[in-house]
Amino acid sequence: MRGLMTERRVLGGLMLAMAGVSPNILPVAQAGFSKMSVLAVSVLLPSVGLLAGVIAVSAARGHKDLVRRALGGTAAGAIATIGLEVVRTMSFRLGGMPGDLPRLMGVLLTDRFMLGPSALSDALGYAHHYWNGASFGLIFAVLAGKRPVAWALIYAELIGVGFLASPAVKAMGIGFMGADMPSMPVTVLLAHAAFGLVLGLISQKPHDRAGRERRLEDQAESLE
Repeated sequence: MRGLMTERRVLGGLMLAMAGVSPNILPVAQAGFSKMSVLAVSVLLPSVGLLAGVIAVSAARGHKDLVRRALGGTAAGAIATIGLEVVRTMSFRLGGMPGDLPRLMGVLLTDRFMLGPSALSDALGYAHHYWNGASFGLIFAVLAGKRPVAWALIYAELIGVGFLASPAVKAMGIGFMGADMPSMPVTVLLAHAAFGLVLGLISQKPHDRAGRERRLEDQAESLE
């Protein structure tokens, strides 16, 4: 029993480590350590592959609850990013943001910063943006599981504050935490509140009978 719990913690820790790669490549690139296009190939893509591998191993080893948390959290995070995007896009169109972040990530991923966006860079930028959301959803699910919506809101706001304090915002030329453009931090916090609300509501979605039966099975397994 203790061995299984230790194995679950190790596998969960590996999932968290791999999921944490994607949201950090933009700040690392903007801090000047490497180009985002290089990090995408050398770090991001391998992390996605390794994450899939860890989930597969977890399933093979019978860690059903961990796998359900990882997959459910990934889906919930991607869906919650839609809520974030509604707020972010509205603010951007009204002039409340200094740029279109997913498109910026796209040109950085494809080394087109001086050339401007293309269909490919836009697709990659938005894919990366939604994968970031999915990764944050996975992290929340693996760490917290089903918690009150307030937990997800606090978690999302911490992500927003972390982004505002990152080198990515400083590189936009609007001061630390976006202080030179007050609408920017307001937008970020509101957008992340939308993300947290959707993430929390999905996490609280009632399970059907089969879901309850699976939880009972997991509890029985943990007592064996």
